[in-house]
Amino acid sequence: MTTLLICLAILAAAVWIVTKAAPYLKENSANLTAAIARVRDAITLTNKALDTVRPFLPAPGAGAFDKIVSAAKIGVEHAEQLHRIGSLPADSRKYAARDYVFRALKLAGVEITSDVEKLIDGAIEAEVFEIGFPLVQLRAIGNIETGAAANDLDGGADDTVSPE
Repeated sequence: MTTLLICLAILAAAVWIVTKAAPYLKENSANLTAAIARVRDAITLTNKALDTVRPFLPAPGAGAFDKIVSAAKIGVEHAEQLHRIGSLPADSRKYAARDYVFRALKLAGVEITSDVEKLIDGAIEAEVFEIGFPLVQLRAIGNIETGAAANDLDGGADDTVSPE
């Protein structure tokens, strides 16, 4: 949106220069070739300024991606909380999170396309991995509640985790 506004402002400035400069030059019998060269130089300078500023402008679609990632995080947490209180079966968590993300994005005005759906699924899977990884890692080391080793990964060392 910001890039579009900057481009429109530059276009408006160029139109203003051409519409005001040409009649002024015609009235004052100025050299039109020299004036066109100055306008061309001004446009070149403007393009250089835009090339300098462009890397600092947000990329198109970056806002939608941030919304997807944010909604996926909340959707996964929401589905997990519903599962923990017994309102949602374990195998329905992904669908609940996905539904939450779709609703959030619809409210935010993001158009749901097949590419957006792929991003949603990826963001949900990444969030599940991020949330679930510590528990999987702890279970591999030992039983969290009893402290008994579930897997003896290093040949007998005590790898248990005590709950505190």
